[in-house]
Amino acid sequence: RYIFIREDIIGICANQRPLYVRLCKKNLSPNGCVSELEFLLDSDINSVKFLIDFKKPNRMSTADDIALDRLTALPWPCHAHILKLLPLRNCLVMCLVCKYFNQLIQKEVLQDVSMLDVNDFYGQQASNCLSWAFRNKLTALRKITASGHSCLEPLLTACHLPAGQAILSQLTSIHLDYVNQLRDNQLSYLLAACPNLEVLALPRCSKLTDAAAITIGSLLPNLREVSCRDWTALTGGGVAALAQGCPKLEDITVDGCFRVGSEALAALVRLCPRLRRLSIAKSYGVTDSALEALGEHGVTLEELCLRQCPRVAAVQHLTRCSRLTAVDLSGCVNVAGPNLLAMLSGCGASLVSLQLNGCVGLRGEVLAAVGRLCPGLKLLNVRGLALMDEHLRDLAASCTNLRSLCLAWCTQLTEEGLRPLVARNPELEDLDIEALYLLTDSMLTGLAECTPRLSRLSMRMCHRFNPEAIVALVEGTELRSLLVSGVLDEARTTDLVSRVRRVRPHCELKW
Repeated sequence: RYIFIREDIIGICANQRPLYVRLCKKNLSPNGCVSELEFLLDSDINSVKFLIDFKKPNRMSTADDIALDRLTALPWPCHAHILKLLPLRNCLVMCLVCKYFNQLIQKEVLQDVSMLDVNDFYGQQASNCLSWAFRNKLTALRKITASGHSCLEPLLTACHLPAGQAILSQLTSIHLDYVNQLRDNQLSYLLAACPNLEVLALPRCSKLTDAAAITIGSLLPNLREVSCRDWTALTGGGVAALAQGCPKLEDITVDGCFRVGSEALAALVRLCPRLRRLSIAKSYGVTDSALEALGEHGVTLEELCLRQCPRVAAVQHLTRCSRLTAVDLSGCVNVAGPNLLAMLSGCGASLVSLQLNGCVGLRGEVLAAVGRLCPGLKLLNVRGLALMDEHLRDLAASCTNLRSLCLAWCTQLTEEGLRPLVARNPELEDLDIEALYLLTDSMLTGLAECTPRLSRLSMRMCHRFNPEAIVALVEGTELRSLLVSGVLDEARTTDLVSRVRRVRPHCELKW
């Protein structure tokens, strides 16, 4: 009788008033009715303290007793199944309902928890959550994700405790974001307790230096993915040492590491033959010599991001990287059309994502060749390029699989160029036409006709659009996100927002 429990009808409602835990059971009877069970806990979310100290709620009302009886009347396996569909945080809230749920979760749910994400918690809550995890026998835990300096102390404390050491030793993934207090010696201590890590992400941990990279290389030989984003003290020497010790590396991010240059990238592709993704952004030290090394040794690369590396120009060296599926050259102002086309002649057949945002050295004529050389292209970003209508018409002749298209600040474009392109790409889901001042309401009508699956649209500063056409577009598509700032004056924008919300209540609006 009870054969299916849907996650979307199991929820937690919490605010500064008493905390409500709501379980909804889907009864698959012919009329498809849904019954709800509500439990009132006389405690607000702050006093729960992430439910480390379990306690019984105050006496429930008669109605709550009846509802609880109806839930407990379900066969025992249904209880465990329902609770396993809840996020870990919500399961722990359920521990406050009664001793039975507490015991059931401890026995049936916690043993299957494989990931702990405490990014929704701040300060002491995040610290308490991690401390609780290291005190319990989470035998299946393999991944921890946290952010902020408050998560550092429980991690370091766990290195001293037998239970904590057991959990750390079984982890395969750690993601710590913006832990500004994390130092090289502390990271060394932590990683020594995590010998089985395959994924290590430490973005915005700005106090880490080359010593941290050397430690990673010496302690984690099985590492596959690493993120060192915004390690401002990291240099090419640290990256080379990391590559030397992690030959199985497949994915590395060094965005914002402006001291990392071409020599480090050359060492990476030479020492890590499995490398499939490389991202380095905002580095003046990356030059064409890095592209030569990538072309020679990086034949396994699938994703390459060189965003805002202004000294990059000779992208034709990447011709041999025939497995590339995503290339981001945004902000590489010296990339010229002939070099780009030479690159695409080698990797265009496999390319699905191409970002050329701000590549002002490119002329509009290259778009026709982009469509011809990249038949499987699904994402194209040409923000800020000097494009004309004829360039879009040329692109439309051979580009028919787009899901995401950014034409923001291509201010000379009109409906004459854009409409043929969207008509040839009916699967388009994401469109950015910010600052295309010449577009009118007829373009919105065309979008509703040609792109029924459109889910996100940015029309900022397109001041010729009227509210009626915008609402009609929302009605005719699947829009879930709409950016309309700078389109109407304040009063008309307020009216537009209310009209859109009546048509599509869950549409995200930014104005």
